[in-house]
Amino acid sequence: MAESRDDEQLGLRLAAVAVLGFVLTIPPFFARFDRVGQVFGVPVLAAYLFLVWAITIGLIALIGGRSR
Repeated sequence: MAESRDDEQLGLRLAAVAVLGFVLTIPPFFARFDRVGQVFGVPVLAAYLFLVWAITIGLIALIGGRSR
């Protein structure tokens, strides 16, 4: 019984991370970062996308690590 509840919680957390990743990559957010400029020599939009990707992967790893 407790194991199914843990699996349900894990699924909900992973779904929340997926929704967060989706929301951060929809076009209205792209428009905010699509400008001329660079961050450490990388275009702002590319830096934003990399940061969102890294945060999403990090959250998945953090949630997956707790489930063990």
